[in-house]
Amino acid sequence: MIGEMLPAEKSIWINARFLTRPVTGVERVAREVISALVRHHLDSQGCWRGSGQVLRFGLIAPCTPEVLPNPWPELRLWQTGVFQGHAWEQWDLPRCTAGHLLLNFCNTAPLFKRRQWTFLHDAQTFAIPQNFTFALRFWYRLMFRMVARLGLGVLTNSAFSANELVKFLGVDRSRLTVAHLGADHMAHVTPDLTPRLKTLMDSLADQPFVLAVSSDNPNKNFLSVIKALELMGPNAPACVIVGRENNRVFSRSTLSTEKIHHLGYVSDAELVTLYRHATAMAYPSFYEGFGLPPLEAMWHGCPVVVSHTSALPEINADSALYCDPDDPASLAKALNSLVNDPVIRRQMSQRGQDRARTFVWRQTARVILDAVTAPCR
Repeated sequence: MIGEMLPAEKSIWINARFLTRPVTGVERVAREVISALVRHHLDSQGCWRGSGQVLRFGLIAPCTPEVLPNPWPELRLWQTGVFQGHAWEQWDLPRCTAGHLLLNFCNTAPLFKRRQWTFLHDAQTFAIPQNFTFALRFWYRLMFRMVARLGLGVLTNSAFSANELVKFLGVDRSRLTVAHLGADHMAHVTPDLTPRLKTLMDSLADQPFVLAVSSDNPNKNFLSVIKALELMGPNAPACVIVGRENNRVFSRSTLSTEKIHHLGYVSDAELVTLYRHATAMAYPSFYEGFGLPPLEAMWHGCPVVVSHTSALPEINADSALYCDPDDPASLAKALNSLVNDPVIRRQMSQRGQDRARTFVWRQTARVILDAVTAPCR
C-alpha cells in the first residue's frame, strides 16, 4: 500500500487508474482537471476548505510492479487491490472506497457504487454504434446506464453531450453537470522546431499548408480532408498530417505525394509549432462531445474549419468556419477561403484566439468542485 488512507468522513478519492495508461484524450482531461484543482483550489496538503467543510483529496490506483509516478505531490497516492484494469475498477475500487466519495474522470467507474461522480465525455456508443465492437458497445452502454442512475451525478463536457446522455440513458437533466474543458494547457508549451519539423518547413518554402489529424477511427472523417484537397485541384495547399497513418484512405487518393507530409505522432511542443505555422486546421469530425484539438489550434492563432454537427458549434461559436462532414465540397470551399483570403484568415485567427481564451481548466475544476461539494456529498 502506497500512502495513507484518508479519514472516511473528510475524504474524496480520485480514481487514478488512468495513471497506468498512455495519455490520450480522456487521460489528458483527467490530468488537466486534477492539476487545476491542485493549483487553484486545494492547499499544500490536498485539502479544500469551504462552506464550513474541510475535504481532503487523494488518488487511488491499482498495484503495479513499480510505484506509479504521482504528478501531484500534494495528493496522497494509494495503490491497492489485487486486480488490474476493469476488474480492479469493478471489484477492488468500490471495496476500498466504501463509505467514501469517488471521482471518476475517464468514462468508466464501478457499476454499483452510489457515492460517486463520473465524467462521461460523450454518447458515441449509443449515437454511432457501428464504430464499436458488440462487446465494447454492450459494456459501455451498461456501465453508462448504471453509473448515471445509481451514482450521485454525472459530469460532462458540453450541453450537447448532456442532452445526448439524457436522451440515451433516460436520466433527468438535473443529474448532469456541464463542465466545459479548458484549452490553456497548450499556453505553457514551448514550441520546438525539431529537425524533422525544420526539414518539413524548408520543403514547404513558406507555402500554405493545412493541418489535419489522421486516425483509424472513422468518426474523425479524415477521408473528407483528402477528398476536399482533391476537389481544390492543382492549387490545393499541402497537407501536414499528424497521428496514425490511415493507409486505407491514402490508397484511394489521387493527391500527389508531394502534397502530403505525414509526421505520425508528435510531441506537444511539435504540435504547438505546427499550430503556429499552419494556414488552417481541418476537423470535419462526424461526432464530438466537445472537440479539444480545434480549441488548441485557435489558442495559437490557427484558423479552423470544423463540422456543423454535435458539440462543435456550441464550443466554437463564430470563431470557426463550418463544413458539412458528409460533403467534402463544403470543406474545400471553407479551406479555400482561409488559404486565399488573408483578410478572412486574420479575422478568423483573432476570433479563434479570443474564443479559446474563454476556456480555462481553472473554471472546469471550479464547476466540478462546486458540483461534488454542494452540499457535502
